[in-house]
Amino acid sequence: MIKLQEYDEGEVVLAAGELGRGFCILEDGVLEVIRDGQVLSEINMVGSIFGELSEILGLKRDAVIQAKSKAKVRHVEESIADIISKNPKVALKLIKTLGRRLYRMNRIAAKEVSSKETHIETVHDIQILVVDDKPNIIKQISDICARSNWVVKSAADEASALRACEGSGFAAILISMALPNEAPVDLRRKLKTNHNVLNTPVVGMIVKGDDSAQKKALDAGFTDCIEKPFDTNRTEAVLYKVMNLDSSARYFSFVEDYLLFKVPAELSNFVITDIKDNMDARIKNTINEGILKLIIDVSSLEEVEEDAIEVVGEFAEKIEDMKLPMRGAIIATGEDAEMWNNLDGCEEWGVCEDIDSAKEYLAKDPDSDGDE
Repeated sequence: MIKLQEYDEGEVVLAAGELGRGFCILEDGVLEVIRDGQVLSEINMVGSIFGELSEILGLKRDAVIQAKSKAKVRHVEESIADIISKNPKVALKLIKTLGRRLYRMNRIAAKEVSSKETHIETVHDIQILVVDDKPNIIKQISDICARSNWVVKSAADEASALRACEGSGFAAILISMALPNEAPVDLRRKLKTNHNVLNTPVVGMIVKGDDSAQKKALDAGFTDCIEKPFDTNRTEAVLYKVMNLDSSARYFSFVEDYLLFKVPAELSNFVITDIKDNMDARIKNTINEGILKLIIDVSSLEEVEEDAIEVVGEFAEKIEDMKLPMRGAIIATGEDAEMWNNLDGCEEWGVCEDIDSAKEYLAKDPDSDGDE
């Protein structure tokens, strides 16, 4: 029995915990494979077969497949053994499908191993492809990416973008939704047939307020969108998210035997939320590294305002509440420098003028602090 079923965005196509029978074929739209709340992969090629492993292995499904956009799926509910006995060519198609899936998973596994080995430095080995025929857009994105030491390569049209992906992969691909006709959607579809960028997130660049372009991009399976004119912090945040990178690396870094937290000069609500959301993970990561020294650099702040005090105070309080044997120093200059010691958790920290004096302070025996 074969039936065609339509799904709205967010609807479950195949539920976890069920023992499957037969398989499914994607007729239209984009689906997501989700396990434990994490998106493992997308199914976006018309004609893709999925859902067959449950019957082949005799195991219940351990992942949910749901619609990322409106989708049409053909459910083949006859047993695979019966189908193959009637049409042996189906077996060959299933073998090819499983082979491609295994190839894809091996590449993902290799990337994950590489990421773990290179640890925090992985954010500096990122290549991003920007597809746009406007030089100013290329420069603006390049300037934003340079802040994280990411390398930007550009392509003016579909043909040059496809050529760029023939010999290398990218951590993310940005495509202007202002390219002529259906070029952005067509390019995104063609990129998903290239093994070098098969699992690369594709982000649409739209003009702020252009809801139709955003809807078009998301319906076509784009991972996310960024708006022109570019807000640096928001653009960075989207790129960190789609590339599954730790966005707190923009503010925290391990240097020698200490954690350096550089408080950015521009503390918008967006940046503050980004820092706070990553505090717990950063503290745990620091403990895991065996690092017990912390330097917070607030010297880039032109004025000490409530937002900066709140961010630094919350970070210090978290460390104090966890009763960590961590020593801290704050790099601050000007008349307000000493006031940082008034914050809860910072009372015993050293207030220093620069990085060298902060390192010198932390290198001293704690019992000798204040003794001259």
